[in-house]
Amino acid sequence: MVFDIYGGPGSQQVYNQFASAGMSQWLAQQGYIIVGLNNRGTNNYGSTFMKVVYKQLGKYEALDFAEAARYLGKQTYVDPKRVAIVGTSYGGYSVVYTMEMYPELFPVGVANSPGTDWRLYDTIYTERYMSLLGDNLKGYVESSAVEQAAKMRGNLLLIHSMMDDNVHPVNTMQLLTALTNAGRDAELRIYPFGRHGAAYNAQSGRLIRQVTFGYLERHLKGSTPPALAPAR
Repeated sequence: MVFDIYGGPGSQQVYNQFASAGMSQWLAQQGYIIVGLNNRGTNNYGSTFMKVVYKQLGKYEALDFAEAARYLGKQTYVDPKRVAIVGTSYGGYSVVYTMEMYPELFPVGVANSPGTDWRLYDTIYTERYMSLLGDNLKGYVESSAVEQAAKMRGNLLLIHSMMDDNVHPVNTMQLLTALTNAGRDAELRIYPFGRHGAAYNAQSGRLIRQVTFGYLERHLKGSTPPALAPAR
């Protein structure tokens, strides 16, 4: 099972209509169950539902992904030990933070162009949802995937471009440093010429999809379920 998510404030992923997504369709054809979610913080479920994430990005998004994984893991058609979570941009942040908070539910993840600490992102966006740093330092620390790096136990693939002018590559570099300092490993793919989302032409986009698919195949469809690093 693969959670293919975004999760950012004010967004919406699931609609009451048919839709097409090439990568999701391909994964479904290869035997994966694909899950999308309108988690807390997203649109059209009322003010309280959307605003609960204020000053604490990551917390309720990750909790909603975890609750969905717990429920689906009890269904006869799901192997709860073979679950991955993938996403790009805010979705990449959601991948890393959710894996840190709920490693037992999400042993595999692919994060493309992830923001990893809101102190590194554009203030016009960040302060809208997190308030000023001086007024909410605790919230910034608790929502930081860099600060929570020691909790990472799963198998993580990071993808980023060195020319990303939306989510600066320093986000991935600081996360890698924090993971290393905590004795945690991650795989890394850098695409120097790309921008946000890493792809810069049809061939690079195809390669990123192939790399993502290969990572899922290797970790979710092996003879044994994906292993977690020991808890600290």
